[in-house]
Amino acid sequence: MNLHSGTGANDSYPPLAPAEWTMEVNMNPAGYYVAAVSHAGQTKCRISLNMMFDNVEDAERALAIKARLWIAEFLERERAGPDRK
Repeated sequence: MNLHSGTGANDSYPPLAPAEWTMEVNMNPAGYYVAAVSHAGQTKCRISLNMMFDNVEDAERALAIKARLWIAEFLERERAGPDRK
């Protein structure tokens, strides 16, 4: 799933991610959906929510919001550098 393209009503918040960021959603053995967030093909984090979803589309929308927030924070840390306070 591309985190830079619109998929629903909450597309403007958090901000859409740059095109090189992607998210792959899978269901774990316990029945929860988990997202692998990748940058240019390299997994940077895994995100999950402590709730069940009826379908993968609903899970993707909810996980995308959390992923976009994580990406924005990650990019801000990179911009700020090691001396960030």
